[in-house]
Amino acid sequence: MLTVGWILLVICAVAVLASVMLLGQRDSRRAGLQRRFGPEYDRVLAEHADRRSAERQLRQIADRRDALTINPLTQTDRATYTARWETLQTRFVDDPAEATSLADALVGEVMRARGYPAGSFTERAELLSADHPRVVAGYREAHKQTTAKPDGKGAAGRRDTESLRAAFVRYREVFNQLVGVTAGAGSHAGSTGDRTNRQDRQDRPAAGLAATPGQQEA
Repeated sequence: MLTVGWILLVICAVAVLASVMLLGQRDSRRAGLQRRFGPEYDRVLAEHADRRSAERQLRQIADRRDALTINPLTQTDRATYTARWETLQTRFVDDPAEATSLADALVGEVMRARGYPAGSFTERAELLSADHPRVVAGYREAHKQTTAKPDGKGAAGRRDTESLRAAFVRYREVFNQLVGVTAGAGSHAGSTGDRTNRQDRQDRPAAGLAATPGQQEA
């Protein structure tokens, strides 16, 4: 009888230990997702009925991103893209709507050049959120503003200039991140390196970028 009691005690102890380990692993995975996705974690959580489904989606996004090889731009490509961005900034003065639409296209082009797949805007934003979560919300808002229908006061592109200016600035933040950082080669460790000191770089323009027309930036 005593032996049976000890066996039951050991079984209970093992069950408790296993539960603690599972909880620890779950908490560790959750903390990892929160570190990696930052504000995106809260956004996805708000869109789901429960935390488990939200975290499942984020893990799927992280897995898709980590399967990619995201390469840094060459110095030549960086200089070329920077010059094209500066041209868009000048163009914004005369045609804000056209310049903002071209900024959207240029960001997508830089993403493809670095190794992000061509696809829908939703897919691009999701993959970007795994590397640059602090600018992807602005990217979504800028794209929404850029693709919005005209306000009905005239020809296409006759939208609120200040809204377009705000969208252009958000595109520039994404552009700076894509042009000015060096990513790893498709591993989680590499993407972590791509995110190092991201918050410090958040509002720091890439070399050669001037302020958006009409905006004074620190």
